[in-house]
Order: sequence, then structure tokens, then C-alpha cells
Amino acid sequence: MMTLVIGSSNSGKSSLAEQLCLETGDERRYYLATMQVLGPEGEARVQRHRAMREGKGFVTLERPLLVDRAILEMEDPEHCTVLLECVANLVGNTMHEAASIFLKEAHEEAAEARFADRVTAELVQLSAGVHHLIAVTDEYPAESPDYDAETRQYVRLLALVNERLKKTADRVLLVSGSSEDRKGGGPK
Repeated sequence: MMTLVIGSSNSGKSSLAEQLCLETGDERRYYLATMQVLGPEGEARVQRHRAMREGKGFVTLERPLLVDRAILEMEDPEHCTVLLECVANLVGNTMHEAASIFLKEAHEEAAEARFADRVTAELVQLSAGVHHLIAVTDEYPAESPDYDAETRQYVRLLALVNERLKKTADRVLLVSGSSEDRKGGGPK
């Protein structure tokens, strides 16, 4: 079963996702970290998330790429819950992987669709191998005067992956504001 938790920065989506993990009934829980830690701000974020999970029985696995292969590191994956934090990092990491061979084509739209298909396939494969996958992702405005060309492409790619995941997830929860409001959260 895949649950997708979507929200903006500081919306409470990570706290909600952790709560959902604790409610699955699975004794074995993995936290699949996709963030590549760069600098003191990244390290502070990692420490904050570790403190949030402390005492909740999570085993942390760090996989900035190829998240479907994390199953090889898990004990009894078909009876566990995996919290993937987060899809936005995975998209960024994949985008920058060897300057992303997946995006080097004459037809940008087709290349971006293939990129989104690849990332989505990894997550679907991971979900198929575990009891519960709870994937956290961000949403960004489609346009902003602050976006450079690379950021615009990243936002497009993340939106494509999110749209594909919304269609494949068993449950989608939209978190808005800081109050952890759930919108449209029922199973498909």
C-alpha cells in the first residue's frame, strides 16, 4: 500500500507521515532518507528529523538515488512500513545524477516525461516490495520570478512525478498550512 503525503515546506507533512507509520501496526519501520546533506542547514534539518523519530522504532537507511534497491537492506520488507522522506529530494538528486543523462535530449518534454516515469517506477517498485510505503513530497508554485531555468525544470519534474504518484497511490493526503489539515485523504 502506498500513501502519498503532499504539502509545502513547514506544513507538518513529516509529522503526519510519522504518525501514519505508527498507525500501520507494523513492528518494523524504516526511515528512507533521500536528502544529500550539504552544509550546516542540511545537517540541522537532519538532526531535527532524527529527534522527531527518536524512540519510535525507525531504522534509518540513506538512499539518495535508486530507492527501490533499499529493499535489499531491509529485514522482512513485506512486513514493514517505510517512510520515504522525501520525493522532492529524490527528484533533485536524480536530476543532478551525472547531469542527468535522462534529460539530455532534443525533445525536452519527452525527456522530462521519461525522467518522471523512471522516478515513479522506482517508488512503485519499492511500494510493491513492502507492506506500507508512506512517501512525503513537496509542492511548489509552478512559476515564480525567483526561479532560474534549472529551478523551473526541477519544479516541472517534481510536479510530473507527483501527478504520476497521485494516480498510483492508494491514498493521497494534502497537508496545508501548519495545522496538518487533511484534504481529500480517503483511499482511491
